[in-house]
Amino acid sequence: MTDPTQHPWPAGTRRLQVHDVQVDLRYRRVIRPDQEAELPQRMFDLLLVFLAEPQVLHTRAELFARVWPGVIVEDANLSQSVWMLRKALGEARKHWIRTVAKSGYVFEPPGPVEAVAEGTTAPPAAPATNKESAPAGEAASAPPASTAERPAEAASAPVRPRPWRWVAAAALGFLLLGSGAWWLHARKAATAVRTEALAIALIDVEDRAAPAESRWPVTLLHAWLGWKLDSLPEVTLLTEAHLAADSEGRSPRIVFLSSGVDATDPGQVFLRARYDDAGREQRIERKGPRERLPAMADELSKELLARLVPDRASERWPALVVDTATARHYAEGVDALERRDWVTSARILQEVAARAPRFGLARFQYGYVLTRLSRASPAIEETTAAIELLKPVPEDVSAVLHAELLSRDPEKAAEAARAYGALAARHPEKSVYALDQANMLVNAAQPEQAIPLLNQPHWARQSVGTQLRQRLNLSSAYLSLGDAVQARKQALIAQRIAREAGKGWEQENGEALLLIAQANSYQYEEKADLAGYEEAASQFEIAGDEMAALYARFLSESSKPEHPDEADLDALLVQARERGYRRLEVDMLRLDAFRHYSLGELPTYRARLEQALATALTAGDTFEQHVLELYLLNEDFMRGRYEDAERRLASLRKAGLQGDGAIVVAQFDAILTANRGDYGGAEAILVAAEERDRKVNPAEQQSTASSRIACMRADLSLARGDMNRARAQWKACDALQQPSTRLQALIGNAAVDILAGDRASGLRSLHEAQKEVESQEDGPDRWLNELWIAAQLTRAGDLATAERMNQRVLPMAVRTGYEWIRAMAEAGLAENAAMRGDWKSADQHESVARKLRGASLWTVRYRLDVVRAVAALQRGEGKRALDLIVAAHAEAQRHGDVVGQMELQSLVPAGITLGECNERCRASMVARTGLRGATLDWLTGPAKVDTQILAQSEIR
Repeated sequence: MTDPTQHPWPAGTRRLQVHDVQVDLRYRRVIRPDQEAELPQRMFDLLLVFLAEPQVLHTRAELFARVWPGVIVEDANLSQSVWMLRKALGEARKHWIRTVAKSGYVFEPPGPVEAVAEGTTAPPAAPATNKESAPAGEAASAPPASTAERPAEAASAPVRPRPWRWVAAAALGFLLLGSGAWWLHARKAATAVRTEALAIALIDVEDRAAPAESRWPVTLLHAWLGWKLDSLPEVTLLTEAHLAADSEGRSPRIVFLSSGVDATDPGQVFLRARYDDAGREQRIERKGPRERLPAMADELSKELLARLVPDRASERWPALVVDTATARHYAEGVDALERRDWVTSARILQEVAARAPRFGLARFQYGYVLTRLSRASPAIEETTAAIELLKPVPEDVSAVLHAELLSRDPEKAAEAARAYGALAARHPEKSVYALDQANMLVNAAQPEQAIPLLNQPHWARQSVGTQLRQRLNLSSAYLSLGDAVQARKQALIAQRIAREAGKGWEQENGEALLLIAQANSYQYEEKADLAGYEEAASQFEIAGDEMAALYARFLSESSKPEHPDEADLDALLVQARERGYRRLEVDMLRLDAFRHYSLGELPTYRARLEQALATALTAGDTFEQHVLELYLLNEDFMRGRYEDAERRLASLRKAGLQGDGAIVVAQFDAILTANRGDYGGAEAILVAAEERDRKVNPAEQQSTASSRIACMRADLSLARGDMNRARAQWKACDALQQPSTRLQALIGNAAVDILAGDRASGLRSLHEAQKEVESQEDGPDRWLNELWIAAQLTRAGDLATAERMNQRVLPMAVRTGYEWIRAMAEAGLAENAAMRGDWKSADQHESVARKLRGASLWTVRYRLDVVRAVAALQRGEGKRALDLIVAAHAEAQRHGDVVGQMELQSLVPAGITLGECNERCRASMVARTGLRGATLDWLTGPAKVDTQILAQSEIR
C-alpha cells in the first residue's frame, strides 16, 4: 500500500483547495469560510489519504495499515477520527465522507482536490477566538446496563375483527401480534445528542489474552463511572456503534479505561483512564493492592467525573461499598447483562446483593433485570432499596432515579410517562427522555399520545441511533393501534438505518425485522411470509438476546398456516418458563391459546387462558391481564353470558385502553348494541372509534383499524337500508386486501346483491367465499363464516348447501357450549326446514333455539319470529301470524332495521297497512333504498297473510 506521505500534488505544496475549503499542509489546519480547525497528526494523515484518493472505497483494514502502520490500536480509533474529520469539515460538508456499511469509507467532495498557488488568499477564517481544535479520540463501549436499555411494553396488540353479524369471537383474531415485543424497544445508550449536550464515550481497553484477574477491574470502573455519567441530564453516553454510524459531525469526549498488573510489582494492580483534552492526551491512574480495587475505582470515577463535567465537581455521590471478591463476581454479572443473558445476570446480581447488601448499583441493576423478566414486585422492591443506597446524588439525578423506579412498576406506567415528560421538558438536549416518555405511554396503553411525540420533525436532525430508536418505537406504537401499514413503513425505515449503520446494530435490526413480520402477519394473516421471524431470531442471537430470539421463533411456529408441531411449541414454552421469562411465558400461553381456539380445540384453549391469567396475576402484569380480559369477553359473548359481558365491558372501558385494545372494546360494545337492535347506537360507537383513529393517524392512506371498522359499519348501513353507503364501506373494508376483511367484503357484497334483487350475482360471490372458507382451520372463525354464508345461500336459493353448512357447524357448537353459534345454526336450520315445507322440523329447530341465551338478541330472535309467523300462516293461523308480524315489524321500526321492516311488509298483501306503512310507503322504501330483494318470498313463495283475517283486525 502507498505511504500516506506519498501524494499526487506537487512537492512543496502548502495548501489544497476542495470546493470552499482549504487544507493547510504545514500547520495541519482545515480552513472553512466560517472557522478553522487544527487537526492532530493521525487524523490529519487520514485526511491526506482521503484527499489523495477521492471517490475510492478505503476499507477499514487498509486505513489502519496506512494511518497506524505497525501500531496496535482499538478499532474505535478510526471511527472517532472519521467523526472528528466530519466535525472539522463542518455540518454542510459532513456528507463528503460517506460510510459504506461493513466496508469502509469513500471521500466524495463536490469538486476536485487542487493545489493552491502561492499567494492565493485563503477563504476568510473565523477570528482566532473561535479556532476549533478537534481532539483525536476513540470510540465507546456500551454504557452501564442499569440504564443502557429499558423494556418498552407494547400496549394492546392488533386484532382481527368481524362485523357484528359474525359476532364477537372474531374481534380477537391477531391479539397475538405486537404485544409480545414488549422488551424490544429498550434504550440503546443515550443517543439523542444535540450540539449543546456533552457527549462522552467510555471504551474498555482490554488485553483479551490477559487473565481475567487483570481484566475485571475495568468492568467495575466502567459500570460505576458510566452510571454516574448516564444519570446526568446534560451527559449522553455513546457506544462505538453510534460513533461508526453517526455522521452528524459531533465531538464526543472519548475516555479509554484499562486495568492490569504492574509489570514491576506483581502485587500491585492499576486502573487507568486516558482521554484527549484540546489535542493533548490526559492520563489518570490509581495503583495499589488488589484489596483496594473497589476503592481505587471509586476514587478514579470521582476524579474523572470532576474533569469531564467540571460543573459537577462539588456535588456528592455515594461511595462504592463492595469488597474485592464480590466486585469480581459483580463484573461477571455485568458481562452477562451486556450479553442480554437476563437469567444469568439475575442470578449473579442477586448473589452480589446478598454478599454486599449496601452495594446500591448492583441492586439497582438487579431490579432492572427483574423488570426484564416481568417480576414486577421484587423489581420494585430492589429498585426502591437501591435508590436509598445510592444516596447522596444531585437533585436532578434523583429525579431520573425516581422516573426509573416508576417505569419498573406496571401500575405506574402513566406516572412514569409524566416523569420522563417533565425531564424532557427541562432537558431537551437529552432526547432519550422523550423516547422514554413515549415508551411509557405505550406501556400505559396510551399509544395515541406517544405517536405525536415520535412524529415531531426534530427527530430527523438527531443522530443515527436516535432516529433508529424513534422509528422502532413509532412502529411499535402504530402496531399497538392496529395500523399494520404504518407499522411496516416505520419498521422498514428502521431496518434500512440499522443495516446501513453496520456492526453493532443487530438487536435493532432484529427488532425491525420482527415488527415487519408482525405487521405482515396481521395484515396478510395466513398468507404472510413468515421468514422474517427467523431472520429476526438470527439477529437477536447475534446480539445475544436469547429471550427475544426465543419469542421470535415461537411466533414463527405458532403463525404457520399448517399445524405446527405441538412438541416444538411446548419445548419453547418450557424454555421460557424454566428460564424465568415471565412475560414471555404469558405471551406464549396466550398465543398458544388462540392457536387452539382457531383450531376449535376449546378445552385446551380455555386451559391455556387460565394458565396465562394465573401467571399474569402472579407477575402483577396488568397489561397482560387486560389483554386476557378481552379474550374472556369473547368467551362471555360466545357462551351467551351477556350480563357478564356487559360487566367486563364496563371494566375495560374504565381501564382506558388505546390502540387495538380500545378498538376491540368498541367492537364488542357495537356487537352487543347492534345484536340487541340498537343500530343507531352501534353506529355511533363505531363512528367515535373511527374518528379517534383518524386523529391518531391522519395519513391519507387508510389504516387497518379504519378498514376493520368499515367492515362493521357496512353491515349496519345495509341493515338500515343504505345500500350505496354499504357498498362504499365494503370497498373500504377491502382496501388493504387483508384476507379476513376481504372475505367479509365478499360475503357482504353478496348480501347487498341479494337484497338488491340480483340473486345470481350474489350466489356466485357466495360460492367463491365458500371455497375460501373451506381452506380455513376448523375453528370458531370458520364456523361463523359458514353460518353467515349459509344464511345468504338460503336467501339466494341454494338450500342444499346452506343446509349442509348449518348441519356441519351445529354439533361443534353444542360440544363447545357456544350458545350464540348454536342459536344461529338452529335458526338457519329452521329456515331451511321451512323452505322445504317440513314444518315439524322447523318447529323443532325454532323451539330449541328459543331456549338458548343467544335467542334473546334481536338479530336471532327476528329470524325465529319470521319462521314462527310463516309457519302459523302456512297452518292457516292467520290471526296468530298477523300478531307476530305486527309485533316484529314494530320492533324492527324501533330498532331502525329497514331490511327487517321491508321483509315483513312483503308478507302482507297490497292495500294493507302495517304499522304506519301502507303500499305507497313500501313502494317508496324500495325506491329510496334500491333493496328490491328485501322480501321473504324466498321463504313463503306466493303466500300472503289472509286478507279476511286482516279485515277482521283493528290495524287496517
